[in-house]
Amino acid sequence: MAGPQGIALRLTGHQAADTAAALVSRLHELGRRVECIDRESTEKVGTGAGFMCRLLARNGVIVIVTEPDIQLDCENCEVALDPNDTPEFAAEKVLDTLAEKGLVALELDDYSPEEEEQVRQRLSDLGYIE
Repeated sequence: MAGPQGIALRLTGHQAADTAAALVSRLHELGRRVECIDRESTEKVGTGAGFMCRLLARNGVIVIVTEPDIQLDCENCEVALDPNDTPEFAAEKVLDTLAEKGLVALELDDYSPEEEEQVRQRLSDLGYIE
């Protein structure tokens, strides 16, 4: 069975690094594997950064790229950030875009259908619901 699909996202514009940090945090909350490729990581990897992005994305990782000089050779999406958005709001807008593409689920399924039925039955037995 295939795992979640990965993608490389290039963030451009105002506060790309701060937005990337907020986005990494939110994606972790949603249970996704995510890596941020910035200037520092590019300096460590060198010219292989684009290849590294492809390998990560191929293995279900969402790769957030803030370094404009990386040549992405994988499925990618460029997101131009609105200078009027806070990093947190911009991250939520990016998440909405990813959800529209079917790459992330914004709702976490905390309970299985069987567990939900047990909760419903208990609430019914207690008279809270019919």
